[in-house]
Amino acid sequence: MLVHTPHRDKIGGTKRTLAVIREVGIPEHLVVIDHLNELTLPLVLDSDCWRGHSVYPNTKMSEQRMVALLQQYGTDKMIVNSAADWGVSDPLKVPKTGQAMREAGFSEAQVEQVLFHNPVDFFAQSGQLDKTLVSTPLPIDQRKTWQDNSALRGQDPVVK
Repeated sequence: MLVHTPHRDKIGGTKRTLAVIREVGIPEHLVVIDHLNELTLPLVLDSDCWRGHSVYPNTKMSEQRMVALLQQYGTDKMIVNSAADWGVSDPLKVPKTGQAMREAGFSEAQVEQVLFHNPVDFFAQSGQLDKTLVSTPLPIDQRKTWQDNSALRGQDPVVK
């Protein structure tokens, strides 16, 4: 289950979200509470829920704020996502957050933990996602064409 915290009264909404999860009896490890910030993340840290953060260009969570949260609270169950919704969005905020993490001194393993392994581990609980399958790089051979057409525009093809 993914729960989006409210835009207004985020603290009250997050507290109520956690209360409903417990009242209903949903196992907390099966829930990601998203759109967390500096005020709501500490509330979720006291649960077994996953901690979601949506990074936006002008509002809500920025890369720098996300890095500060990771520095303060660590990488356990932390998930970063970006949006391409009705407002000003930047779907590249996830890789930009990864770059900000590197610049702040996070290791490549920590970047991969937050941006890849944590979300994959969360969604793999559904049984619909095979972590081994998505963790295995696909072979790349850009020499191949489709109906004698190539996407290459003068560059050397990558073959891995």
